[in-house]
Amino acid sequence: MTRNLYLKNRLFILLSVVIIVFILGYSFPMLMTIGKICLIIILILVGVDYFMIKQAVSRISITRTVSPKLSLSDEGTINYVATNTSNQVVLCDMVDELPEQLQIRNFNQSFTLSPEEVKKMHLTIRPVVRGEYHFGHINAYISTPKLSLIEYRCVLSEKATVKVIPSVEQMKKHELQVHSKTATLAGIRKIRKIGENDEFEHIRAYAQGDNIKAINWKATSRRQQLMINQYQDSRSQPVFSVVDKGRSMKMPFNDLTLLDYAINSVLATTNIILKNYDKAGLITFSNKLDSFVAASSNQGQLERISELLYHQKTDFKEPNYEALFFAFRRFVKRRSIVLLYTNFENRVDLTRQLKFLKAINKHHVLVVICFINSELDEFTDQIPKSTSEIYTHTMAGKLLMEKEQLMRMLKLQNINTILTRPEDLSIDVINKYLEIKAKRVN
Repeated sequence: MTRNLYLKNRLFILLSVVIIVFILGYSFPMLMTIGKICLIIILILVGVDYFMIKQAVSRISITRTVSPKLSLSDEGTINYVATNTSNQVVLCDMVDELPEQLQIRNFNQSFTLSPEEVKKMHLTIRPVVRGEYHFGHINAYISTPKLSLIEYRCVLSEKATVKVIPSVEQMKKHELQVHSKTATLAGIRKIRKIGENDEFEHIRAYAQGDNIKAINWKATSRRQQLMINQYQDSRSQPVFSVVDKGRSMKMPFNDLTLLDYAINSVLATTNIILKNYDKAGLITFSNKLDSFVAASSNQGQLERISELLYHQKTDFKEPNYEALFFAFRRFVKRRSIVLLYTNFENRVDLTRQLKFLKAINKHHVLVVICFINSELDEFTDQIPKSTSEIYTHTMAGKLLMEKEQLMRMLKLQNINTILTRPEDLSIDVINKYLEIKAKRVN
């Protein structure tokens, strides 16, 4: 623990008064004597204050507790515990060196610690940038409440490094929503499945209401009771989440970029895919293929995808859909569901890439996921009050309409689409995946 001694403002004021008295003492000798007496008293008080602080400061401790992993865009808590094991009351100003990513510049806690007191405090944070967060030292400025002439600065060695990873909290929340009886209240659509289940599971005894077409007559003759074949949904279908890391995905909404929204959604959707016994894979690309995780349902697949998502960053380049098409042609042999997170802003961009999207959709079930500019959407709901606002309002409406036209272009090519607000992304993608599985789209 590093310690530094500082003079407080109260002592500076007293010393300033004494200096003024000394200056006046040259004209009034009696004031010189008074000034000397005051100076001696101040020095005695400083000595007493120093002795009291020195007795207490070695018995003051402050600890910081923070989870080694925080979830992107979810609230987290930093807990502090201040302990005073001395027999004196002390004043404490605590300043923590927080990571620069949090953009908290004025965090300061002032409190009083009684003898043998343990005080608990907390700070709520919301990390909006993935990566490592480096916590520095905790600085505690200790003084006595009665005199408060000097203070000790104690630098406590509380450095720590925390990882901010794609949102595990949202992943767990969406998993509970999908499998809960009140899923519709959370935005999960209940979709009636078309046709019969088609994968044999086991033979069981007939129960009233079962489909008589599924009766297994051989098993019935052996058991002397009606037995039927139990079927389940086809499993192990490959589902690839494809993330465009081009410059359009750097657009920010509510402190998060579109890439971060996509990463959180991929993790939540991958968890649902694996829970449905399908195979989950991941592809990220920009001007070239960046990373590829083969579709699998093996244990640890979710952790592998989560670790890969943690390191993803946009490189501000144009996405190369030709490279994406050849990657599917080379590495993905089985027909798969492809969830493509991207953001086409104008007709020119989409027209240039449309032939590659059509080629991918020919061999797979492609879902193109684009984002509504929610700020423009909210702006168009407002009533314009001036000529300039009317012009801006008209342009905002035109941009929103153009985005909807792009989605219609894709639908005309039999390509599935999702046009969603960033905050609704995960729910909408999960709904689309469940809809495709229920309709048995091949």
